Amino acid sequence: MAYIRKRAGNYKAEIRRKGFPNQTKSFTSKAAAGSWARRVETSMDDGTWIDTTKTQISNIDGIIDNLVYSFNRFGLEIDGPKTSSLNGIKAYFGNESIHDLTVDDILDFAAFRRKTVGANTLQKQMYFFRQAIKTSRIRLEENVVEVAIGELTTRKIIMGSKQRDRRLEPGEYERLVKAAGKHKWIMLAVDLALTSGMRMGEIHALKHADIDFDKRLITLLRKDIKSEGGKKKAKIPLWNSVREVILRGYNYFDGGDTLFKIERAGSISDKFAAIAKKAGIEGLDFHDLRHEAITRMFEAQEKGGRGMSIEQVKLVSGHSSFDQLARYVNLRPEDLIEPEE
Repeated sequence: MAYIRKRAGNYKAEIRRKGFPNQTKSFTSKAAAGSWARRVETSMDDGTWIDTTKTQISNIDGIIDNLVYSFNRFGLEIDGPKTSSLNGIKAYFGNESIHDLTVDDILDFAAFRRKTVGANTLQKQMYFFRQAIKTSRIRLEENVVEVAIGELTTRKIIMGSKQRDRRLEPGEYERLVKAAGKHKWIMLAVDLALTSGMRMGEIHALKHADIDFDKRLITLLRKDIKSEGGKKKAKIPLWNSVREVILRGYNYFDGGDTLFKIERAGSISDKFAAIAKKAGIEGLDFHDLRHEAITRMFEAQEKGGRGMSIEQVKLVSGHSSFDQLARYVNLRPEDLIEPEE
């Protein structure tokens, strides 16, 4: 039999039934408590009830650690943005048990994250969360993460990436510099993105040992589904503009293996979003800087670009096809106008 009592502002549902251990769970609403109690009693009646107390580690941080271990045990590394997303989930939920979370708890997390990230970034994070639950092999009464993903998709709170055409407008770079103030490191990341076209994760993971000043090359570890471990080494040119940014930042970069002394790759996009907001700049995210850099590679030299060919840009950007590369090219029609004779 189910009992629902209000305690300290919450509703505690308790089920007592012969042959089963007592079940209790707290909710913020009486309706949610009643819904859970009916679902559990129904599963007890039809023989599908699961004693979740006898399953594997169920706390969220343990589930995330288990996913990371599932890669590390085979010598595989998880890239920076994914690691950042997983750490964000751990930081929010901590050692809460997946069995104690409701769909509303997951939706609250999504709402919290949506304040600072786009629909596509949130979608990726939710998919990583789902992957962690699946990898844990935990038996659940209800997969609240899966249900939440369904609701977020239906409401179009999360969705796949859209082709963006946002570029830096005149004066915006200077406003970013002013807004960054004493946080010089974020503008070093911005300048590296604009001069090299590197991804945020590549910038975050860049090591001193990856930079060969003599050969004027930078070695990166890039995704490649055809390579063992899903990644392969790639080399891009160390252009003078990139070299200047690195040398200019050496006072900050001093010490340690990596150039940037921040734990999460996501800290770069978070900080960029903060200074963009402070500068009053709307609709610009850190990944747009990669679009800007790649577009400049195609632009004519007399327009301030590099005038590179498709194959040359593909080598630098790391795209395997022109279709992928085309999504990053945002040439302006006005830049193609011929000068008056």
